[in-house]
Amino acid sequence: MRKLYRLLKASDFKSVLDKRKCVVKNDCFSLYYAANNLTHARIGISASNKIGNAVIRVKVRRQVRAIIATISKEHDVYNLPVDVVIIIRTDFAKATYQDNYDILNKAFSFLATMRK
Repeated sequence: MRKLYRLLKASDFKSVLDKRKCVVKNDCFSLYYAANNLTHARIGISASNKIGNAVIRVKVRRQVRAIIATISKEHDVYNLPVDVVIIIRTDFAKATYQDNYDILNKAFSFLATMRK
């Protein structure tokens, strides 16, 4: 994911969570979004210490980025004018990759249909 499409600052995360609208909230992750004034989407991924040690957290964030890269080919995720925050929960590491992919795919397809 290019730097242009990432939320990096804590203030960006906070602004999305203050104006948040929830798309998905389950045991694996929560996905919040807020409109932005840009022509592209920015995505932030947050993984808590409760998930596991640093190796597990990096693995989970890497999986989420891979899923988003695959989904973006179908739904054109990066052309949506929204900021998205994905908060990963403890069960994400326990669930299968395919289950996580399916849930994220439904969430981003919802965001894509909102645009139209």
